[in-house]
Amino acid sequence: MANATSITLNALTAETVLTRPTGDVLDTGTDAVTIDLTPDADLHRILLEVTNTAGAADTMTVSIAAGDYPPAASQSLGAVSFTVAQSAVRYIVLDSAQHMQSDGTVEVTVTPAATKTQTATIRAYKLPK
Repeated sequence: MANATSITLNALTAETVLTRPTGDVLDTGTDAVTIDLTPDADLHRILLEVTNTAGAADTMTVSIAAGDYPPAASQSLGAVSFTVAQSAVRYIVLDSAQHMQSDGTVEVTVTPAATKTQTATIRAYKLPK
């Protein structure tokens, strides 16, 4: 299986119900997959939902790269990473001021346990201001 070419950004709107969207499926590897923030380059926060869908009982690491300055004024806070156990779901809120690249994207990489191949389902939500 190959990585999705990008992660879909789903807009959340205040006072509106959203049906859970289809997630983007990624296999683990060394290539970053992007969330495209353009044309909303002023986007402030993203809720990322990561599910480890691996068949084996292994933990994967999810990394979100630090952004470029400019536009990421808080890029000096650095990258963020966390682990997700098999069948677990993790949520994290990201700030574009820390993670946006100069091309208007956020880079996400999913890395497996050593010598393993795993899959993850990721959903990204644009949080309302």
